[in-house]
Amino acid sequence: MAHLLHTTFLPSSSSAVLPRPHSRIFRVSSGRVRVDAKLHDISMPALSCSTMADSKIVPWVVKSESHNLTKAAAVTASASSTETDSTTAVKRMGRRYWNINLQEMMEAGIHFGHGTRKWNPRMAPFISAKHKGIHIINLIKTARFLSEACDLVFDAASRGKQFLIVGTNSKAADLVARAAVAARCHYVNKKWLGGMLTNWSTTETRLHKLRDLRVDQKNGRFERIPKQNAAILKRQLSRLQTYLGGIKYMTRVPDIVIIVDQQEEYTALRECITLGIPTICLIDTNCDPDLADISIPGNDDAIASIRLVLNKLVHAITEGRASTS
Repeated sequence: MAHLLHTTFLPSSSSAVLPRPHSRIFRVSSGRVRVDAKLHDISMPALSCSTMADSKIVPWVVKSESHNLTKAAAVTASASSTETDSTTAVKRMGRRYWNINLQEMMEAGIHFGHGTRKWNPRMAPFISAKHKGIHIINLIKTARFLSEACDLVFDAASRGKQFLIVGTNSKAADLVARAAVAARCHYVNKKWLGGMLTNWSTTETRLHKLRDLRVDQKNGRFERIPKQNAAILKRQLSRLQTYLGGIKYMTRVPDIVIIVDQQEEYTALRECITLGIPTICLIDTNCDPDLADISIPGNDDAIASIRLVLNKLVHAITEGRASTS
């Protein structure tokens, strides 16, 4: 184990995540190329002409002599098109270096889980040991899935997708706000209002109200109306700014939601599942890894652990956006 402490991880070439049945992200046998219906990018492994000839294509082509040329041309064109599309997808999702290593994660305390009495049996594949009554998370798997998540957000950011970062507990709130500002993402770090995504029309109305009140305050309208009315409007503005300030520029539901604490943000996660929005979750040993599209096993209580995971994802998002400029 000692020789692994300085090992630097590249994105994994295999896939062990089993998405929920209605998930919008699916992996094919190659393990590196995804079929991402939500992000409108369908990528399949390329089939060369020789590979197709070895399968069931050639017998199908030569069955009827009268249609040989037509069908052969169609097969060739299809193979060429598929290979081109796949090559483009592989370039987008190409293997990248995210500087993830075990030593850094150990120093951040990512490997510390909850007590052995407070655990979800579905987290068993991600737990490597027990120590003094707590579960120890397998950091190799943490690095693997964190790398997978970085690949996904890089690819999405390169295509201009919108991100929402959610973390409302006291330890994560400031980190979430800073990470979102650094990556130019939307965020919720105070309280998740029920129906924020599933009842988007109401949320959008509140956002319009927030923008109008901000404009009125900036133009000095509060100073020109009776003090009692001004006090009411100021309270409304303060409340809306507290709960919706992080999404005040959001014009539609996000393409990907990053959740810091699955237990704390269960309502937000259920709304994403209902709408089919891909989710990336930092999950502790008391969480359910099957609820998220990409689950990153790790300590969701330690500030250093949350900061490290968010920094990696933010770096991948900024790199993805920079790749398009």
